[in-house]
Amino acid sequence: MPETGAKSLTPTLWIHTAAGPKTGFGHVRRTCILARALQNRCTPLFLLNPDDSWSRKMIEDEHFTCSPRADELWTDAAPAAILIDTRDTSGLESFIARAKDLAVPVISIHDLGLALLPSDIIIDGSVAPPPRDRFPQGTRYYCGPDYMVLDPLYGLLHQRPKEIRNGIRSVFINLGGGDSARYYETVLLGLKLWNRRIDVTGTSGFVQWGQESLEARDWRPINFRWESENPQEHLFEADIAITAGGIAGYEALCAGTPLLTLSYDSLQQITIAGLSAVGACIDLSFGDALQPESLASVLSDLEHDTPRRRNLSTSGRLLVDGRGAERVSSIIRGAIL
Repeated sequence: MPETGAKSLTPTLWIHTAAGPKTGFGHVRRTCILARALQNRCTPLFLLNPDDSWSRKMIEDEHFTCSPRADELWTDAAPAAILIDTRDTSGLESFIARAKDLAVPVISIHDLGLALLPSDIIIDGSVAPPPRDRFPQGTRYYCGPDYMVLDPLYGLLHQRPKEIRNGIRSVFINLGGGDSARYYETVLLGLKLWNRRIDVTGTSGFVQWGQESLEARDWRPINFRWESENPQEHLFEADIAITAGGIAGYEALCAGTPLLTLSYDSLQQITIAGLSAVGACIDLSFGDALQPESLASVLSDLEHDTPRRRNLSTSGRLLVDGRGAERVSSIIRGAIL
């Protein structure tokens, strides 16, 4: 992997991204996955806003190089290509215009067609991409869950047989990387009210919001714990998954774990409605409106409905195969000069 200050011996791929409690962490996760897939073809260089400490930590933990997004970079050597994955598009149109003046291809990744840019290639891996007439003229675009970028580990899970057991013995929860305290409490209260002796595994995310105190509470009869190692295996082994409406939901679909999903906002609700429409998840609607009693009722209905859980598993796997990173990295390789 490249080290800070090392001379690039291969074409350079500039990657502009951003992360944080408000914007989420999926953009940086995706670009790190793609950087790993592409590092044998190019040298990834991440361009960050100076105050984006969240992205810097995640990227440097992956041993990639970060640099401020500065005009001086152009005076050194133009990159082979530019990859953009961020909701904050301020200043990027002039950045893209300069790239086009230098014939540097620009690839941008979007969700639900949000914050579209005048890129050469647009990738939208969501279940609800925008209609074709919304894309800028002259842009090549690739849309749909086939292009949802997930860690290749989920693609490997997709190839393994998924057992759908009678009854529910274990639950996996992933409510995103930010402050999900209020949603976790609601979900755990619903599981407690459901009153079954089951194992419940949660992912704690990137932000500290009181995870230890939540785990220390008496949740009996459920056995609740946080797990940070091999979350994909815990997801795969679980009988159901409860996630927010971001990348975590697509990971559950790929693994074949029957999915219940709640939304943080109206944008996530669009995704959930799209997944529910094709029978790939159970829509819990807005997390702020979810009541523990409602969740307990959904679980009671689902508990002995093995055919429904099996259909959820099958529909999810038909929608997401976990090879999105492979497809997107191939597109980027083809664009690199």
